[in-house]
Amino acid sequence: MRINKMMKNNQQAEADNVIVPLLSKLNVGHNAQRFFYNSFSTDIAGRLVFNYDLFGSEIFGFNTHKLCISTDFWSWGNDSFPTDIFLFFSAIEAIAFTNYFELNYDFDRCLFISLGAKPSKSQISKIKGLFHSANYHTVFGNDLLGHIYDCKISLWLNNKDCHFSLKNDIIHIASSNLNSSYKTAEINRKRFNFSSFCRVFGKRVNLKVHKPKNGQNIYFLDLLKSKG
Repeated sequence: MRINKMMKNNQQAEADNVIVPLLSKLNVGHNAQRFFYNSFSTDIAGRLVFNYDLFGSEIFGFNTHKLCISTDFWSWGNDSFPTDIFLFFSAIEAIAFTNYFELNYDFDRCLFISLGAKPSKSQISKIKGLFHSANYHTVFGNDLLGHIYDCKISLWLNNKDCHFSLKNDIIHIASSNLNSSYKTAEINRKRFNFSSFCRVFGKRVNLKVHKPKNGQNIYFLDLLKSKG
């Protein structure tokens, strides 16, 4: 939903003067809190609530993190002409990521989108239809599932798909359609990531992948928690 300029100015003035205790305890800086302040509500227990649609929401608290499964998505940022679109499993991960990369990007020109726990091709088709000229980024986990969804998003952006399966530490990859362009490939699990997939499968790189670089944390949220 688009917010008129006057309402945005009023909300931003409110955000300038408010610190979210839960985010502060997670070591989220003021700039990230200010940017996302109006993207969520709080429930009676003080947990953050991110709405995806009328029926689905993500809930985050110190002892709770309920991911959302929805055909829709949560978004925040420039929803008119974004230059860069960042895709996540969760909205709280978007906040954690921004906390570390606020100096790398002009976030006023970016759109942050959480696809929920189970991203789908239909979600990406909808997003691509709305923002076909933006640069796409994935910020999924630094684990097998995260690497698979990096590949899936890249394929879905081109209206393609592949099947991924694991057997004896080997990732088996096969095109979803049995036609003239049908391909198969195998990659050792320890070497499997988006780069190796593109190289072995002959896939053009059409997005940028972001992972925590310390090798110890799967998500940027984990990295935030480890600083507490």
